[in-house]
Amino acid sequence: MAIHWRLKTLLSTKHAIFSAVGLQKKIIKETGIRISLQNICKLINRKPTLLRLETAEIICTALHCQLSAFLEIKGKTGHKITPCKLSYKNTPLGKRTSHVPNPKDYTS
Repeated sequence: MAIHWRLKTLLSTKHAIFSAVGLQKKIIKETGIRISLQNICKLINRKPTLLRLETAEIICTALHCQLSAFLEIKGKTGHKITPCKLSYKNTPLGKRTSHVPNPKDYTS
């Protein structure tokens, strides 16, 4: 899965914000919420491994944009997912049967 994080590009091209302090001031002005400079620097300088929905909402509200303006997710093309076959070893204990049914019990 390809994830493209373009917050720094959006800030510089559309909002003329070139620093974390500038983004912090914009967020405080628009939402009244204060995000630490450390967290803002992390969001600007590299793709986050974890993004809270609340944080994404704050950024989108402050910048008057959609999440897709700075985050793009593309699935891999041509990659087939093969279903995993269950075997006795990876079957949960609660679903294992302790005995094998007798075929004679199922006569019609």
